Amino acid sequence: MTRVTSTVGVIVNPLAGKDVRRLVTAASHTSDVAKVGIVRRLVEAALDAGASGVLVAADTNGIATRATDGITGAAVFDAGVSGSRDDSVAAARAFRDLGADVVAVLGGDGTCRDVARGWPGLPLIAISTGTNNVYPRHVDSTAAGWAAGLIAAGAVGLHEVATPTKRVAIEISSGDGPPLEDDALVELALLDTTTVGARAVLDAHHLRTVFAALARPTATGLSAVAGRLHPLDDEADGGVLVDLGEGGRNLRVPLTPGRSVVVGVRSVRRQDGGAPTTLRGPGVLCIDGERDRVLGPHDTVLAWVERTGPRRIDIDRALSIAAGAGLFDVPVVASAERAR
Repeated sequence: MTRVTSTVGVIVNPLAGKDVRRLVTAASHTSDVAKVGIVRRLVEAALDAGASGVLVAADTNGIATRATDGITGAAVFDAGVSGSRDDSVAAARAFRDLGADVVAVLGGDGTCRDVARGWPGLPLIAISTGTNNVYPRHVDSTAAGWAAGLIAAGAVGLHEVATPTKRVAIEISSGDGPPLEDDALVELALLDTTTVGARAVLDAHHLRTVFAALARPTATGLSAVAGRLHPLDDEADGGVLVDLGEGGRNLRVPLTPGRSVVVGVRSVRRQDGGAPTTLRGPGVLCIDGERDRVLGPHDTVLAWVERTGPRRIDIDRALSIAAGAGLFDVPVVASAERAR
């Protein structure tokens, strides 16, 4: 695969922001039209900032095709489209192999996790268009495009504006064979049920444990349990472990947008970075807000927080550095030249 230089990659999940939670909660809806506009603004800004090209990964809804239509320097990159979460994994892996300088992602927590599976440690701008948006940020795509383009062009150093984020490393042992490895960017949770059912967790009835790398009191979703008990800045290492059930304090948390539930809390503690937490089946393992894997009665999960996640780009810092260096200045044209 031919490597590219000064290039921005874009991955958009056409399914993000459209799941069943819109039928039973007040979750916002991000339409394809809105995503086309977000991507188009990002592409044009990145090229204006100096990127030599922008590659937008193909998707089943044609968002990439519509967003790049008529823009010189932008193209659709087809890494294979199946309509599943594997599309995001494959696109990230392809952009890594191509040598893309920055990758911008449109989606929620699950999309960002999928992208990180394809390219661990990728230089990432994560734009919220999903349901649970704890990891990605609500950012203006024009500003995001400028930051991406400046970094791709080498005008702003990636090392100046990108910080490795946390992840929950997961090992699942079933007694036969080597452990299965997985990870989460936001939180890991255990439910005392034995069926995956609807992937989203809409109530707290079966919730047993939450182990969160990101614990913000402003969050919506399972990590909000940790965030409203023991807030932990993204910059702080380690995570927060919460055991739930009757017999302790009661806590009101928004598991879904606009709707709060009351959960019983038995204990909460700060978990140092690298310190392992053990969860045991039976139950269902939830990763970044979605039911992911059924655990048998003899299955064991070992989890810990480490700072080996994507390198998140600080857009404000990138543009501030550019402003301080005069990179937005336009040469003044002499009056004689203007008169021609």
